[in-house]
Amino acid sequence: MSLKLLRLAMVAMLASVFAAGTGTGFAKPLRNAAQNLESGDQDINLKSTRRKAQQGNSNAQYNLGVAYHRGQGVRQDFREAAKWFRFAAEKGLVDAQYNLGLMLALGQGVRQGAAEAAKWWKLAANRGDARAQYNLALLYKNGHGIEQSPQSAAKWFRSAAGQGIPQAQYELGVIYFDGLGVDQDFKEAAKWLRLVAPKGIADAQYRLGILYKQGRRVDQNFGEAEKWLRLAVGQGVEKAQTELGALLLKKAISDKANSAAAEG
Repeated sequence: MSLKLLRLAMVAMLASVFAAGTGTGFAKPLRNAAQNLESGDQDINLKSTRRKAQQGNSNAQYNLGVAYHRGQGVRQDFREAAKWFRFAAEKGLVDAQYNLGLMLALGQGVRQGAAEAAKWWKLAANRGDARAQYNLALLYKNGHGIEQSPQSAAKWFRSAAGQGIPQAQYELGVIYFDGLGVDQDFKEAAKWLRLVAPKGIADAQYRLGILYKQGRRVDQNFGEAEKWLRLAVGQGVEKAQTELGALLLKKAISDKANSAAAEG
């Protein structure tokens, strides 16, 4: 049987490592070009995969790492998973570089080390892997295992955001809102916050409400401001409650003045 498509679920949140943000899950295994696309999630041919891995086949090394990480056909063994991911990563396999970095960040089967995680994520990020770009940005943002750099964080968040990573889009919106590592730009902040506020990120809803309330590089719109502030309030953002109260009072005064003017 040819190499198999499996999916690995992330076993921990990178927030516990980075103290901010949520990392992305493990990369899926590779699919052999000859594999039947309808084969689903059947077991890999472990004997064949191991033989090819021992012969130096990077795809097989990677998929063997997947098998050990998942406990698919073998006893789950993070140390073995990391070993085979490393072999494949050293041969330049991007998914292996990403997964190895994640195991290093989480301390799964290896000694936990953000510096070495950064090394592998940087290699994968430079090859265009959005997950690695996002996680690398988190390291730069918080100065874990790498020198803190708001500029580098902004660069990699922007790359990941452009590839559709929601948390990166949120982080980029905050960066432009606060002017962290970039020139403050409320129009650009609104662009990214609009993408993630509908997905339920409370702080994005709050910040977007503020932009509409104050008309910061967006058309002032009290209706939109109220909508997003109410959603943020519903998620327990206390400062949104303060802003919403002030907005409703302002609207009431404005409506009363308009009504009096109409009667006059």
